[in-house]
Amino acid sequence: MRVDKHRIRGKLKQMNVSLPSALEDFVSRQVKSGEFGDAGEVVREALRLLRKEQEARALEEMRSAFAGVDSSGGKGEPTAHDRALIHNLVGTHRSGKRRA
Repeated sequence: MRVDKHRIRGKLKQMNVSLPSALEDFVSRQVKSGEFGDAGEVVREALRLLRKEQEARALEEMRSAFAGVDSSGGKGEPTAHDRALIHNLVGTHRSGKRRA
């Protein structure tokens, strides 16, 4: 399936996407159901959910890496400083992903 956006709204850019017939059928069913206005909306929602899942997985990996460690070397939740550092790292990660 090709997804062509002839109307560019806001900061949307045009992209052609090839899909196997099973996914093309799925996208078509989503549009026909009325939940989405067009194939582009289906693809954007799918990508938004994928990004959300990947970010949640990355956050969980960071939590696991920092589990049981605080600034005094003891066990427990990250300190305010640790949380600020993690927040900055996540922000840097996200902004790098957008440029890709």
